[in-house]
Amino acid sequence: MTSFSSVFTARRFDSTVRTLCPLIESEVSRHMTRFIREYELRRELVGCILGSQVRYEMAVEAVENLESAGLLDDAYWCQRNDNEFEGGVFMVLAGRSNASRHKGSYRFPGVRAKQLAQVRSALARAPILSRLAVSSCPSYLRQQLIEDISGIGPKQASMFLRNIGKSYDLAILDTHVLQFMCMQGLLSIEDARIGTIKEYEKAERVVIQYAASIGYPVGYLDWAIWATMKAARELEP
Repeated sequence: MTSFSSVFTARRFDSTVRTLCPLIESEVSRHMTRFIREYELRRELVGCILGSQVRYEMAVEAVENLESAGLLDDAYWCQRNDNEFEGGVFMVLAGRSNASRHKGSYRFPGVRAKQLAQVRSALARAPILSRLAVSSCPSYLRQQLIEDISGIGPKQASMFLRNIGKSYDLAILDTHVLQFMCMQGLLSIEDARIGTIKEYEKAERVVIQYAASIGYPVGYLDWAIWATMKAARELEP
C-alpha cells in the first residue's frame, strides 16, 4: 500500500516539475544557441558521454580538464589514428595531468579514455556536422549515433541532440527521470529497467505522453524532473 507521505511527496514533486517547465521553456528561448562549429558539437558530445553514472559536477570538471589540456582540439580529432590520444585522456581523467584546471580524478578514467578514443576514431571518419546533415528526423539521428559511435546509448544520444537544440522530443531517461515516473505510478519498477533500446523506447513513450498531458515537450520535462529530483536528493539528511 502506498503511504500518505509518499503520495504527498509525489504530488509535491509533480507540482514542482509543472512549475519549472515554463521557466525552462523561457530560459531555452532566451539562451538558445546554434551549434555550428564542429568543436562545440564535439565538446557537447564528450560532456554527454562523461555525464553517465557520475555527478554532474564531476562531468563538467572532466570536460573542462580535457579542454584545458587541448584534448578536444581539432589536431587530435581530425586524424584517423592517434596513438597518444587515449593515454593523454587517461592522464587527465586520472588526475595526473598538470594541464588540468581542476584537481581530482574522474570516476572511470580507464574506461572513458578507451571509449573517447573510439569516439574520436568514429568522428575522424565522419564529423558530427556531416552526421547531423543526413536527416532532420531526431529518432533517426539518435539511432545512427547509437549504431555508429561506440559507447553512446539512447540516453546520451538524446541528451546530445537536446543540448545542441536539434530536438526536444526525445526523452533522456536517467535515474532521476525514471525514479520520478515510478513515484508518480506511471512506470513500474520493471518497466524502469531499460537494458535495451526497445525497453528504452517503451518507457520513453510513457514519459512523452506525460509531457504532452502537461503541455510541454519531453525535452523540457526531463530537465525539470532532473532539477527537482537532484535538489531533493541533495537535501536528504
